[in-house]
Amino acid sequence: MLAATHILVLLASIALATQCVLGMYDKGSAVKKLHAGNFDRVLDKTSQPTFVKFLAPWCGYCKSLEPEYEKAARRAQGVGKFYAVDCDEDKNRGLCARFNVKGFPTLKVFTEKRTKRGSRRSVDYQGERTAGAMSKFARTLLPSLSKKLSAANLEAFVSDSDAQLPKAVLLTDLRKASDLWKGLGAQFDRRVQFAHVFSPDKDTLDKLGVSKLPAIVIFPAPQRTDLFEVYKGETKYAPLVKFIASTALAKKSETQAASTHDEL
Repeated sequence: MLAATHILVLLASIALATQCVLGMYDKGSAVKKLHAGNFDRVLDKTSQPTFVKFLAPWCGYCKSLEPEYEKAARRAQGVGKFYAVDCDEDKNRGLCARFNVKGFPTLKVFTEKRTKRGSRRSVDYQGERTAGAMSKFARTLLPSLSKKLSAANLEAFVSDSDAQLPKAVLLTDLRKASDLWKGLGAQFDRRVQFAHVFSPDKDTLDKLGVSKLPAIVIFPAPQRTDLFEVYKGETKYAPLVKFIASTALAKKSETQAASTHDEL
């Protein structure tokens, strides 16, 4: 009788532990779960550096990495994305084999570089598995897709007949584009053209109705320099994503959690 009781307690403990592991990255987590059915589609929507943690629910190392991985995802919001794939699920076995996952957890980082077929290339993450190291690595891979312009060639950029895309322009007194602006450019890669103008002259500011810097101007219609909207909200990642998506890409709106490192 005593042995049977011990077995029941042991089974209950295993069930509880399994339940806790399977609860990794639930609703509210900065880390989102992916599966074979949406993996390529989700990664294709952005060119931000993207971490993918291939895991198994029974893996103790996967569970111990969870807090640092979650923390890294929150630190990198706006400049990088963090996802997880459960390789123990039957529907994901082919996906994990495709990326040659042989141990858990396996961390891969997808860059803005793409194959001839358009899918994103990945590299194995070999750095320290700490929040600081992972979020820093994401920032080092953040592409700079914003074109540096002078005020004199802003009109030519907007009216470019070879680029049938909406335009997003940052007017700033900083000589380099911020990580926030780079992150937005990577988020909307191939859907919106980004540019930044350093120290625009007064005539340009007056023409656009801008009174202070930094300022963001959207030109939603290709080649229409007379049609634009100046952003009036907070210079933070989440509201900026919403503004750019609704103004320039009304049919492809997106939502993102606010960034903790998102000042322009």
